[in-house]
Amino acid sequence: MIRKFRTHDESARDLRSETDVEKLIPRIRSLWSFSSRLTPNLMIPRGIRKFRTIEEAQLERDHWTQNRVDVLRRRSRIAR
Repeated sequence: MIRKFRTHDESARDLRSETDVEKLIPRIRSLWSFSSRLTPNLMIPRGIRKFRTIEEAQLERDHWTQNRVDVLRRRSRIAR
């Protein structure tokens, strides 16, 4: 959401309060839970990888992405 303010005071009054932050944490947890139910057990690469070129890095990313798509397609066929 984009909001416009005419003065700095208007924008300061609109800042989130501590209670908003306290409400945000459970919402984030709920979103994480929901997303993990949508795509459970996908192999997400962990750690740091070094590549000699940006092209090598992109190839690995493409490979990882394609693997995720393949897993989701297989699950979709099984669920039908």
